[in-house]
Amino acid sequence: MRHGGARTWGTALGLVTLLSACTSTEQGTAVAVKPTVDSSLPGSATPSAPGSRGEQPGVDVAAELSGMLPCEILSDEDITTLGFDPESATFDDVGLAYDCGYRLPGGGSPIMAIQLNWQRNVDQLNLTNYTVEEISVGPLRALRIIVKPPSEHCQISLDLSEQAHVSVFVTYAETTEQACAIAEDTAAAVEPSLPRSSG
Repeated sequence: MRHGGARTWGTALGLVTLLSACTSTEQGTAVAVKPTVDSSLPGSATPSAPGSRGEQPGVDVAAELSGMLPCEILSDEDITTLGFDPESATFDDVGLAYDCGYRLPGGGSPIMAIQLNWQRNVDQLNLTNYTVEEISVGPLRALRIIVKPPSEHCQISLDLSEQAHVSVFVTYAETTEQACAIAEDTAAAVEPSLPRSSG
């Protein structure tokens, strides 16, 4: 997979940076838990309880996550199946995290990005002016985050540990529903590769 140089993603990066900011309180509108987003989890990596953090005893999830590259989590085939061009992968170190953005074949919108953050958990995201919905992606607790009022952007953030989370961002989709559907499909594809105990 090709890795481009550091690149600014405009509004998409602004959304990433805003939601990565540390705050002591979680704000936004919490809504009811929805059904699990399906994923295919390897049997050797099954956490003990659905909707839990990915961290298990003896595993330093933040350290493992910091050694990963977001452009290498999904295969070219996975990226193509999701509708994006694997050759468009662009890596960026945004300071608190690593980010990899993808575009559609031939360019255009929407844009999808995978961000690895080993310095903040999902409860430390600045969720002011966002609607937040608790969901599960495979066995992991996750947040579906939508800007208020709703726009064509959606974020799914997977809770991994007290220090780490992974977010999938979809921006410039035709609708919020389309953005969230793509973000949820991507999160489900990413989830099995995230750090966790082997049992």
